[in-house]
Amino acid sequence: MDNSRYVLGGAVWINLVNTINKRMDDILDDQSRTIQWLEANNLLGESNAETIKNPELLQSLIDELQGLRSLCKEILTELEEQGTPSAYAKDQIQKLIERVHVRLTLVQAAEKLDLICQGVTLLDHVLYQIVHSMIHTLSTVSLDRIRKCEHENCILYFIDTSKSGKRRWCSMETCGNRQKAAEFYARKKRSYSN
Repeated sequence: MDNSRYVLGGAVWINLVNTINKRMDDILDDQSRTIQWLEANNLLGESNAETIKNPELLQSLIDELQGLRSLCKEILTELEEQGTPSAYAKDQIQKLIERVHVRLTLVQAAEKLDLICQGVTLLDHVLYQIVHSMIHTLSTVSLDRIRKCEHENCILYFIDTSKSGKRRWCSMETCGNRQKAAEFYARKKRSYSN
């Protein structure tokens, strides 16, 4: 299965918004696809492999992800409309941060020390990673580089990492090619009618 849709947003929180598309195909409605999405976004550690198999715990995580997805979508809409998240959205992020429990772990790789922040539970870990992704993106990426795909039948978002800053499609392989083909056939049709 091609999981490229799971990560095409360029940041985990945008990938979460992209779990639902215009056809209302919701990845989070299916537990196995949700696990694939979590894995593709590197949100599951080895210690979570057994935990995620608990259907009740997974459903609880999915419920949290659906709520967080709504907040992430709201923030993307606010960025489009006003260029900044609202005070209400910032307050919701703060409330979420206050609920998430994290621990710091010191690890040594080769001769360097590193400090890793992880959620105490699977739910904490996933929510922390998504909120961290959001805050990191909003503080390091030019907001005009966070875009919605320009294809009329697509509602997916992405971070434009192109050198020129002129990326228009969530994916050239899908939306870009569809649009270019539609433009080609429209030109061809016009040339026949002239």
